[in-house]
Amino acid sequence: MKVRDVFFHEIYKKTKHGEDIVIVSSDIGAPSLDDYRRDFPNRFINVGIAEQNLLAVSSGLQLAGKKVVAYALNPFPVTRAFDQVRNLMASLQIPMTVTALNAGTCSAEAGYTHMPIENLSLMRTLRNLQIVNPSDEAIAKKLADAVVEEPYPRYVQFDKYIEGTLYAAEDINFRKGFITNGKESTIAVAAYGIMAHQLMKLDLPVKVIDCYSLPVQEEEFIQEIEGCTKIVTVEDGVAEGGIGSMALEILNDRGIQIPVVRKGLRFRQGYPNIFTNRELLWQEEGLDLLGLEQEIRKLCEG
Repeated sequence: MKVRDVFFHEIYKKTKHGEDIVIVSSDIGAPSLDDYRRDFPNRFINVGIAEQNLLAVSSGLQLAGKKVVAYALNPFPVTRAFDQVRNLMASLQIPMTVTALNAGTCSAEAGYTHMPIENLSLMRTLRNLQIVNPSDEAIAKKLADAVVEEPYPRYVQFDKYIEGTLYAAEDINFRKGFITNGKESTIAVAAYGIMAHQLMKLDLPVKVIDCYSLPVQEEEFIQEIEGCTKIVTVEDGVAEGGIGSMALEILNDRGIQIPVVRKGLRFRQGYPNIFTNRELLWQEEGLDLLGLEQEIRKLCEG
């Protein structure tokens, strides 16, 4: 099951068991929401294609005591409604969960306007905000628990191509923010979302760190990379301001000198002005899985 559908299936069960949850949608549905709309019509509100209104209505409901899940199509709850995110979630710390379908380049067929490739970088500039990129079903399921048990200003990106379970529920901690493949190596590869999902399934001789929830606990992150001589960060988003920048900031603030190789979207030839697809973009940007695997193995040999 896709990570988005796992999440909403769990939200349905919690609502059925009595949790005071309301879903506010910006004119977007999902097969996993059909039962919810049918069985809880007074708990599903469609505000139309109006992302600023989506966050304002959701904030009011959360302040009224509801547990709110806002749902929209990426990148618009960030790019269109950044003023509301900044003031209502980051500044006033209204603990609602804003979820969005599509992450990185998974909607490349719709063109650049529908690729939320800068969203993570933008959201990282805000305080008091948790950014979640579920890379497996266990994280998506645990996220539904967090909506009820750990209310917090939270932004979630669902990649529509991620399904399957990689982790045990007890190993997921949104405050810590990362999980590793447990391998000992002098090279660490940090990623999130679809990139982490794919790299975790490869049998690479490196330590893979899935940064599924930002900000990570910095001291624990430092402990995890202790002894590493190189860090590679891989993201399906712009390289500027992403987890590569995060790693550099954490290291620099402590005077730790470890080379960081940042792999991300650069668009050195300009933004794509045609409708394309994820695989083609990855190949053009050096992010295709085969190319990444070869590059990482070469780093291990060298």
